[in-house]
Amino acid sequence: MSDDQTARLGLPYLAAGQMQKHVTLNEALTRLDAVVQTAVVSRTDAAQPATPPDGALYILPPGATGGAWTGRPAGALLRAEGGGWTLIEVPEGLVALVLDAGELVVRVAEGWVPLGERVGVIQNLARFGVGTTADAVNPFAARLNKALWTALATADGGDGDLRLTFNKEGPSDILSLLFQSNWEGRAELGLVGDDDLKLKVSADGSVWKDVWSVDRNSGQISFERGATRRTVTALGAGGGYVVPAWARTIEAVIVGSGGGGGAGAFGASGSRFGGGGGGAGGVSRAIWPADQLEAGLTVVVGSGGAGGVGSAGSAGSGSAVYLGSTALLVATGGGGGGLGGASSGVAGVAGAGAPNSNGGGASSVTATGGTGKSFDRPDAPGGGGAGGGLDGSGTARSGGAGGDGGVLAVKAVGGAGGSGSPGSAGSASPRPALYWAGGGGGGGGAAASGVGHDGGDGGSAGGGGGGGGAGETAGGAGGAGAGGRVWLIAEG
Repeated sequence: MSDDQTARLGLPYLAAGQMQKHVTLNEALTRLDAVVQTAVVSRTDAAQPATPPDGALYILPPGATGGAWTGRPAGALLRAEGGGWTLIEVPEGLVALVLDAGELVVRVAEGWVPLGERVGVIQNLARFGVGTTADAVNPFAARLNKALWTALATADGGDGDLRLTFNKEGPSDILSLLFQSNWEGRAELGLVGDDDLKLKVSADGSVWKDVWSVDRNSGQISFERGATRRTVTALGAGGGYVVPAWARTIEAVIVGSGGGGGAGAFGASGSRFGGGGGGAGGVSRAIWPADQLEAGLTVVVGSGGAGGVGSAGSAGSGSAVYLGSTALLVATGGGGGGLGGASSGVAGVAGAGAPNSNGGGASSVTATGGTGKSFDRPDAPGGGGAGGGLDGSGTARSGGAGGDGGVLAVKAVGGAGGSGSPGSAGSASPRPALYWAGGGGGGGGAAASGVGHDGGDGGSAGGGGGGGGAGETAGGAGGAGAGGRVWLIAEG
């Protein structure tokens, strides 16, 4: 123990019988002024100020310059007084407020360090705010852009694991993570009102929709609004198709185009048959694993067959899906209706499928022209109705109605057969976003004099064209078949 000064702060003692005691006392008071409630102007200013106020304290940074600062070690505490500078001997444990940084630092053996680095334990805080002010509602609050939680490694005394534990008092309470956008709730995940894990979402922060829940007993997950993503791409023309990255399967429904109706016969006498109705396009379906289709698909959509003008109707062309040069699925077009003659008006055959599609109607001179088929394949497009015929006595027959498309699904009504008039066009699917089959065109009515009436066009997709009615000077033209369609349904 020194007889001259105190052990910790180095304050000089007054000696017995000392002359000029005030000098020693003032020296001690000056030191106390520096080390009690210490506040330094800065610990980063490297240039010595020219006219600091008396009592100003500075902690010197590395490379400090100036008359009294040059050569001083980093971390030295200097005090301005009467135009000069005094080096203050700093005891370990001295805490100083750095005014320009708004931080507390403490002196330790290795220098000045932030006070927080030496606070080992903080217990029972009522509030804690990081970058913001905590309050009674949010006693812990943080306003920042990034946060990191990392496990304590085994080498540092930990076990390498990191587990965050959240606990609620009872089953009816809430334990959740609430995700907000502009202070409005958008998603909530947790044990909300019971002990099953749930996810909810909201568009406005007020009305919430359940997405899924996991039963805590069975582990079964329930999706309140379904878990499958399903996207339908309907193609009325050919092109490429890129399989979505999220898809697990691709389902294809392809429809060939409808055949055109045949033209009606004509002449001044004898039996004259109307043209046969065109056959409906074939329908084929398949489902493939999406991971086998990464190269993408090429789609061909068939064009409808032309209606016959003084001839049989043209067959519709097929639709197909290719992977490279390999045809994965094909649906043929419907056959063209036959040209009306003296003995028949042959129906167009149905497009091939599994099963085959609906055929067209055949003409007659003793009854109304044949109706296009609907029930040979109830989910397929309708066949075209036959044109009306003329018998030897000149009796004109009406054209047959076009077959309904998708008769047991989303029905597209077939066109009406003409009675002394052209056949009506078949209807397109009334819900093209839900179904694809079109109705067949109606057959044209026969005309005892002049030109027979034309058949109606097939409805989209795949409907057969109606046959033309028989006439005296010319037969009616057949209606055109409707083009095909390809649906590709991605599911994942």
